[in-house]
Amino acid sequence: MRELVRRHETVVFVALTFGLSWPLWVLSGVLGRVDLRTPDLRWVVAQVGVFAPAFAGLIVAACVEPGAGRRALRTLLLVYLPATTLAVVIATRGYDSFATIGTGMTIAVAALGAWVLVWFARGANRLAAWPGETVRASTVAFWTIGAIVVSAALFMLCWLGAAPSAVAAPAGTSYLVRELTPFGIAGAFAVNLLYGGSLGEEPGWRGVWLPRALRRDGPLAASLTIGVWWALWHAPIDLAQGFGLDGIGAVAVRLVWTLPLTVIFTWVTVRAGGSLLPAFALHTTLNAMPDFGMKDPARYERAMALYFFMIIVAGIVVPIVDRRLRPRTRS
Repeated sequence: MRELVRRHETVVFVALTFGLSWPLWVLSGVLGRVDLRTPDLRWVVAQVGVFAPAFAGLIVAACVEPGAGRRALRTLLLVYLPATTLAVVIATRGYDSFATIGTGMTIAVAALGAWVLVWFARGANRLAAWPGETVRASTVAFWTIGAIVVSAALFMLCWLGAAPSAVAAPAGTSYLVRELTPFGIAGAFAVNLLYGGSLGEEPGWRGVWLPRALRRDGPLAASLTIGVWWALWHAPIDLAQGFGLDGIGAVAVRLVWTLPLTVIFTWVTVRAGGSLLPAFALHTTLNAMPDFGMKDPARYERAMALYFFMIIVAGIVVPIVDRRLRPRTRS
């Protein structure tokens, strides 16, 4: 089995990721409802599917990386088991949304989120060895903070550039809406770190697949390959919920969005010496934005259209200005 994974690790990673996620999403029954993230037991089933890229990465790393088996098992037991257990606890309380889980439960989510960051910040817990140069902790901190500040600032510029709607979201909207307060910001970031995709996706896409791919390909080629599969992984959600467009158009829009975005994710990861913290920060910030923008959904959509354009531009410019992302030249 190990030899099979070694010879076909990309195929195995993709097959495990899609094979775990898609059936759970469909069987959970959440794809057909308005809010995917209403915290009930059906959501927990779907959330385990969101963890699939990380689970696939754990399995592949255990087979192809020397000494990664024990690290993968520890990560499963000390990170994903507690996250899943807390999800079940939240789901059994009958909350309408994550904005109503209360102070105590929000603190529990934030505490577990802090533990996740500490866990993945330690080099000893890295699932796949980074093929590039190591960097200082201060450099990792710089790129982590920068990922939050720059992505949030760009969104705010787009928000200010989008005209307010004449009518705000009606009371009782099914979308998650948070107040722009310190507690609201902390809650949005903590929930989106654990259950908004960051914890489920980044250890797989950037923690295992990217460093393995960089041993064969340049950063740009690796980004485009990962980006295509990352976009297609969302297909059941996009076909059911839409993404800019409805139907197959949503899958196409997701692809156009994800390819340049993946280049940016690769860029911050490379610059941080393979640390997952900037990728966690960027992913969490991007996913937390709707929690505040849904007070005016129409304005949010206009802001996201501007943001969409800026991400595409950034994904094109970054490889031009940073030689680390340029295609490798063959001698």
